[in-house]
Amino acid sequence: MHTNSSAMSRRAVAAVAAVAMIALCAVVYSSVGSSNAAGEETMLLSEGARKKLHEAVERAGKAPSSKERTHIQHILMPIANHLATRLLYTEVAEKARANPTKPGHQAMEMVLSSHKEENSIEAMVKNKLVNINSGDWAQQVYAKVPAKYHKLLPALATQAAHAATVDSFNKLKQQMLMAEKNPSYMKHLPPTDPKA
Repeated sequence: MHTNSSAMSRRAVAAVAAVAMIALCAVVYSSVGSSNAAGEETMLLSEGARKKLHEAVERAGKAPSSKERTHIQHILMPIANHLATRLLYTEVAEKARANPTKPGHQAMEMVLSSHKEENSIEAMVKNKLVNINSGDWAQQVYAKVPAKYHKLLPALATQAAHAATVDSFNKLKQQMLMAEKNPSYMKHLPPTDPKA
């Protein structure tokens, strides 16, 4: 008799565990499934669980679609590219002025070979993209990007700043190689702008 009671107790515990697992799967699936499937699965939840799930989704907000994310990057990248290029040229010019007796190309080589300089410029680009107090560029970004996605800007600006800085360093390295073959090649470069 005692054995039968123990077996029944074990079956009861297993049944409760199975129900709990089904409820857990319903929560997980409803949070990641399609909207139709999510709607069907949330019917398995209690009223209190459905309310909590709804509140969590509302707090998280709607993530941007691939199209919306691409649109935001299209806003960020031209500005990031401009800033990275200007800040790089400015840094090279400042190094050249600090060492007036040395050839100008040495200032370029010094900056382009420095990971510290690259990281510093990348950080400045990001700051100008997302720090609303840094100037017009960030204000322009926030004005163009929908307000509901402003909280994503630091992450997207980090990506944009990195890509733009790497690209600007690579382009100037290529220009240096071209200038070795043709010294007049560098004359077409735009003037530096410390207030970029």
